[in-house]
Amino acid sequence: RSAVPKSILFVCALAVLGVVQEAGARSLSDQLVQGAARVGIQGGSAFDALAEQLANTAARSIPVVSASAGFTYRYNPELEVFERSSETLGPIYLERPDTLGRSKFNVSMSYQYVKFDSYDGTDLGKLASPYPIVTKVRAGGVVTSANATRLTYDLGLHSNVIGLSGTYGVLDDLDVNLLVPLIQTGFDTGVNALVTKTAPVGGAFAPCTSGCGPRTADLSGDAFGVEDILLRAKYLLSRSGRLRSALGLQFRLPSGNEGDFQGTGSFEISPAIYVSTLLAGRVSPQANLAIDVDTQAVSQSQARYGVGVDADVLPRLGLSLAFLGRSEFSASASPSETSFLHLVNGTPQSEPLLGLDFGRKDYFDLSFGLRAVVWRELMVFVNGLYALNDQGLRNDTIIPLVGVEGTF
Repeated sequence: RSAVPKSILFVCALAVLGVVQEAGARSLSDQLVQGAARVGIQGGSAFDALAEQLANTAARSIPVVSASAGFTYRYNPELEVFERSSETLGPIYLERPDTLGRSKFNVSMSYQYVKFDSYDGTDLGKLASPYPIVTKVRAGGVVTSANATRLTYDLGLHSNVIGLSGTYGVLDDLDVNLLVPLIQTGFDTGVNALVTKTAPVGGAFAPCTSGCGPRTADLSGDAFGVEDILLRAKYLLSRSGRLRSALGLQFRLPSGNEGDFQGTGSFEISPAIYVSTLLAGRVSPQANLAIDVDTQAVSQSQARYGVGVDADVLPRLGLSLAFLGRSEFSASASPSETSFLHLVNGTPQSEPLLGLDFGRKDYFDLSFGLRAVVWRELMVFVNGLYALNDQGLRNDTIIPLVGVEGTF
């Protein structure tokens, strides 16, 4: 019996144990609340909810590399040898139906740098509501006045992600895969608070004349850990004719620290379907559709989908191009959760904190890359990911990916 499946389980167990952190340790997302406190603003539940939503959005926005191997095989019982079954070197972020081959093992290691620059098109370095927030001033536990404060956040968020992936061909038509992402996250928070107006208890707001600020605070930190671990399986349904199809199933384990922007905090099950065909012997279009079912909050589930093509321009060089989409089924938070009292045209009323909207989002990306065989069944791959729209947390340039894989 092969020891490969046992090795996969062992690595998975080590990874899960590795994410256990010291109880009571502060998370990176706590900087949002701490920064407000340092400029004299007691945030309350709205700041906590804002930190939670940003952390969850960041974790879901880190791209996941495909489990599909560049080389796939099928055993020929007549010749008693493995024969290559894939005509192209394959996609990078999309899955293709081809399975690895019975008892074959594929390992890969990838690196990507993910930097978030904006939210809904607004620079993360200039997050602010169009209206000043309203806070109460207390002396000896008694409310003495109220301040209207222009609050601005300057956020910097980036991650270095190393993906360790192993795929094993259980049967000719069945693959299982384990992806363990190691992630280093850096987060910087700058806060600027300027009191523009003040009001006595029960009185009207008037321009601030003394003690107006601005007050500033700067915080930074980084964290290293294991992101959410993925267990993936793929079953090839059909290779007949020109159309190939497969069913996929993914389990997302909540092993990453949500507060450090490294995990969703939820266990997800994702059924999927993959289809492809072959044109001119070396061009392979693909299409993917998956549903990420959040088992703790079904309304927070989302759809992932993509269409693309890969083509071998040379026997040892393949190009890959794909459109990738992700659509949330509902808002990630209700407006009331992240709303705070603001002074709007002289009247206090609730508005989204920092002007951030956590309504339902759609994410569209363009993926482009190449695979190159360097020796036998060892290949390297490089890829770029470019955001086609500005909804949610986004990178304004290109997310780079490099990796190496081998099949044995």
